[in-house]
Amino acid sequence: MRRITVNGARIAYVDEGRGTTLLLLHGLGGSHDDWRLQRPEFAARHRTIVPDLRGFGASEHRGPYTIRQHARDMLALLAALDAAPAHSVGLSMGGAVAIEMALQAPGKVASLVLTNTAPTFVLTNWQRRRMGWARFVIAAFLGVEGVARVFGQAMFPARHQRKLRRRLIRRSRGTSRFVYLATLRALTRWSAATRLPSIGMPVLVLGAEHDLTTSAEKARWASRIPRGRFVELPGSRHHSELDSPARFNREVLDFVKPPVD
Repeated sequence: MRRITVNGARIAYVDEGRGTTLLLLHGLGGSHDDWRLQRPEFAARHRTIVPDLRGFGASEHRGPYTIRQHARDMLALLAALDAAPAHSVGLSMGGAVAIEMALQAPGKVASLVLTNTAPTFVLTNWQRRRMGWARFVIAAFLGVEGVARVFGQAMFPARHQRKLRRRLIRRSRGTSRFVYLATLRALTRWSAATRLPSIGMPVLVLGAEHDLTTSAEKARWASRIPRGRFVELPGSRHHSELDSPARFNREVLDFVKPPVD
């Protein structure tokens, strides 16, 4: 991995391939490793930049850990690497970062692929509060590994997915409990729900059939984006990039492919 200092924090990233830029943004508690099944195929067609957000993976632990700060970091990374505009692909919290990037600097974002995410993570109903507080409590008492053990079973329930569960748990051991909790706290205070109509670039919203929020909910907010559309990934769960990589990769590559004249 390479490292570069942006906005006072040392950010680790992978940069491979040539052509138009794909920026892959992991979710809460994740790292560049979440995109291991995308990198070879994407880098064969595009310049593919895969960072660890500040505080995660091999990036420096230096706050603040807000969604706006992560977005500023990624915009600064693209500028430093002369890689803008980028097709920004975000998973879960990474989707929030991608949305915030598009709102802060629309000229630097060519399109958005928002996977198993939402335009707000504020705990506005009982389901969100249950999920949010469960993560808070488990992380506070059992650490990030505890979160991975509890939610990993739900994300990868099948017998053939045991290796995915084990890798998720193994990776979680290197994640700071403090960073995870601080980022989760910031995430649950972030919202772009009222700003969706101002997103002008093409947007693909991908939603797993068995994600934490329903496809109907994702389709509703995708319809509020002027150039947005929703696609469901049948049989998939929250980590669609890992449990349905062939379908996921095809949807992303087809979406970012330049139109034929």
